[in-house]
Formats: sequence, structure tokens, C-alpha cells
Amino acid sequence: MQTSSATSNASLNARLAIDAQAVGDLRSRAARDPKGAAREVAGQFEKMFLDMVMKSMREATPKFDELESNSVGMFRSMYDQQLSQTITSGKGLGLADVIAAQVERMNNPASLQVPLHRPSRDTFDLKAARTGTSAGAATPSAAASKAEGSASDFVSTLGQAAVGAAQSLGLSPHLMLAHAALESGWGKKPITDSAGNNTYNLFGIKAGRDWTGKTADITTTEYVDGVAQKRVEKFRAYDSYADAFADYARLLSKRYGDAAQAGSDAKTFANELQEGGYATDPAYAKKLARVAEHPALRAYRAMS
Repeated sequence: MQTSSATSNASLNARLAIDAQAVGDLRSRAARDPKGAAREVAGQFEKMFLDMVMKSMREATPKFDELESNSVGMFRSMYDQQLSQTITSGKGLGLADVIAAQVERMNNPASLQVPLHRPSRDTFDLKAARTGTSAGAATPSAAASKAEGSASDFVSTLGQAAVGAAQSLGLSPHLMLAHAALESGWGKKPITDSAGNNTYNLFGIKAGRDWTGKTADITTTEYVDGVAQKRVEKFRAYDSYADAFADYARLLSKRYGDAAQAGSDAKTFANELQEGGYATDPAYAKKLARVAEHPALRAYRAMS
């Protein structure tokens, strides 16, 4: 039965993009196999998306032959449609799989209790984030240079650490995560030392005179009278993400008390940080407030 279904899929995907009979066959298949047909429909949406992309590219391309006939444009359009069909057949671009998975979750409410599968590669060091232990000694730069998880990965990995740090303040943990996301680019721009080791410094906290812990010299951008300048500054280095959140909470309580008492108000939190001199970027408060409205953080806030 699986072989027959796979053969049917291959047959549909191999057809010409302008084959109208494929629509009828898809309807027939939907009656026999709704779940399988959902994947096929998702594939058609993926193809339509690629069609629009290619059409936009064609329209944006300068025309050098003013004498080109309309028939040339027609055949080029047919070629582009067939090319889209070929590219999106089989595994395609991956968009169809995401659409099909979402449709399945909508049709089967019970599946909403099961998290969508996420790739395990290039994500944060879960052990370090959840237990507060450092894996840097065993794998010097693995977590630092490979921390490229999605926003949802970022939130789910560090969410518990944010809750723990926020308990001592009158601050919603989702704002802590928003600040960490802004400073670290959702974990894609980790601060590393000269040896490439992760400093776990998610908040871009500099090492002042009163800091006695480890440090890392980093080239950063500072704004002087509204003009961006590159400088080398010393930043704090930690042994874990949990340590970073704990130190961040202490810093907020000591130097940014009004921000720490912002509750769940993202604009107040962001404005108080900027007025307190946390960053020199004149647009810092607006950027932070915008990050706090990210869907992943809104979902986290609703569940926490």
C-alpha cells in the first residue's frame, strides 16, 4: 500500500505544470486518502509560492530586446512554471512539509499536545542551560559558534533560567528573554573569548572596574553623539547561561531598578533601560520593545 501511494505521488509530481487533469486526480485522491492529499496540496502551495518568486524575478529583470515578441514571454512563463514544478517535486524546498504538519495539527487537536519536531543540530547546550553546568571545557566552542537555533528553540532552552532570575524581581521573564534575544541575535551571535570559548554572556554586559570574574575582549559598536563607532571593550564571561541570568538580575536590581519593576510592560522596560544608559544606540528601546512582541515570546508569556 505504501509503495502504491508513493508511486501515485511521484506520478502527480512528474506531470506538466499546466496539466489540468492533475486537479481532478488530486480530488479523487483526497476522497481516498485525506492525510496523503493534504501533503500533496501543501506541495501545490509550495509550487505556487515559487511561481510567484520566479515571476517577480522576471519582472525585475531589465529587458534589453525591445523587439521581443509576446510569444517569447509566454513560452518563458511556461518554462518557469515547469521549472517550479520540477524543483518542488520530491522533497521540494521544505515549505510543503511545514504546511502539511500544521494542517495535520489543526485537523487533529490531540496532536497539539505534542511539540512539533525540531532539528537537534546547531542548538544551545541544553545541559548547560538547564542545570547551570558548563560544557565549555569538554567542547570549547561547540555551543558558542553553533548556537543557531530558531527563536522557539532559544525560548524553550532558556525559558526556565529566565523564570528563576525573574522571581527575585517584579519583571516578566519574557522581557528578560527579549533582552537576551536582542543582544545575542537569538543566540546566533554569541560572545566568545579569544580561544573561541562561549562566555555565555547573553546580555552584552561589560566588565567594569568592580567585576572580578573572567572577561573577554570584544569588538563592539558604540554610538557617540549619534555616530556609530567600533571599539574593543571588555565583557563579562560566565560558566553557564544560568550564571548569566543570575548576574543580569543582580545588575537590573542594582542599577536599573525602574526597569526591573516594569512587570510585563515591554515599552516601559525598554525605555527605562535606555534612559539608564544600558546601551548607546538611540533606537535601542524601540528595537527591544519590538523583539518582545515576537510570536515565540508571546506564546511563552501566555504559557508562563
